[in-house]
Amino acid sequence: MRLRQIAIASNNLEESELIFKKELNINVAFRDPGLEKFGLNNIVCPVGGEFLEVVSPFKEGTTAGRYLEKKGGPAGYMTIFQCNDALERRSYLMEKGIRLVHEMNDPDFINSQFHPKDIPGALLEIDSVPNNECLEKFSDWPPAGKNWKEVINENYVLGIAGVTIATEDPFSLGDLWSDVLDAKKVLEEDSVFVELENSVIDFVPKKKGYSDLVGIKLLATKERIHMGNKINMLGLDIEFIE
Repeated sequence: MRLRQIAIASNNLEESELIFKKELNINVAFRDPGLEKFGLNNIVCPVGGEFLEVVSPFKEGTTAGRYLEKKGGPAGYMTIFQCNDALERRSYLMEKGIRLVHEMNDPDFINSQFHPKDIPGALLEIDSVPNNECLEKFSDWPPAGKNWKEVINENYVLGIAGVTIATEDPFSLGDLWSDVLDAKKVLEEDSVFVELENSVIDFVPKKKGYSDLVGIKLLATKERIHMGNKINMLGLDIEFIE
């Protein structure tokens, strides 16, 4: 299982693109016209072999729009994972009573999004790309289009190393995500980690309220780290690590 993409919700797509360029020096690889039927525009930007996405509503009544109203500004929205057999993972989770909210079963892309009330923390998606090894750094990724490798810029950032989710009960939520992702759980004082092949999901305590995707760790160059190893960007705490 690999953390392949993180989506951030924002009402201002153009500003988000400028922030990505200034802070991360990454380029837009793809804008998905298929999202327009859901009332959304987006940008997808490669970070080494992983991706950061921004989704932005342009119609009333979208899930992302309601989320932005609740948050009062841009915020972490979705974690997207890749495995070698998303259909098998979908079947396993549905047998456990976890509801499916969206699916795609194309010859070149299998997609499953699960209900956030069944898996709190962030909207969670598990995908697979037939005939591609998910752990290969630059393996094909249809959500980023066909030409994303041509716009990779690794001057500042090299990949996604992890995310942080704040919740009232880190241990219970860590147990759930560990099972959902078929990944190892590690306990440490008042927090819990779920370890994937390329990243770590850190569950930390939150005083009250619903669970939130609050931070992202990015593998970074010395140049970016020397500029500052921690920033707040689009409602998220970003940490740059070697």
